[in-house]
Amino acid sequence: MTASNKGLGFEKIREGAMLPEYRIRMDRETYFAYNRLVNEINPLHFDKDYAVKLGFRDIVVAGVYTFSFIPKMIEDWAGESGRICGIDIKYEHPIYVEETIVHKAYVKEKTSRHNRNYVACEVSVEDSQGNRVTSAVVTIEFP
Repeated sequence: MTASNKGLGFEKIREGAMLPEYRIRMDRETYFAYNRLVNEINPLHFDKDYAVKLGFRDIVVAGVYTFSFIPKMIEDWAGESGRICGIDIKYEHPIYVEETIVHKAYVKEKTSRHNRNYVACEVSVEDSQGNRVTSAVVTIEFP
């Protein structure tokens, strides 16, 4: 989110509206730097031979890493006017190192209650073949 992005404002948001897609490659070098930073100990996330022995085709990117791109996408769209107040996520299939994933989202619902405004966005994360690998519902509070 940039300082110049003040956001849409609750009144301008429409149910059914699509958010801009967010595409990111699970770059091996960047991911391994992340693993060193967090002191990753699960070999599934850095040892291809181990991952293959478990039945995966390659190193599986940790869910906590892939999760981080969902709030980024939402914050880029909502700007400074929105505040993420909840994320319900479901990991459906593995995401592999060097794979490009695409985040797609739309405004599922707009509500107001107790003098607060909320927007629920449904997010679908797809692999390079278009298969859904992760889904989420993100709730954003607006003034």
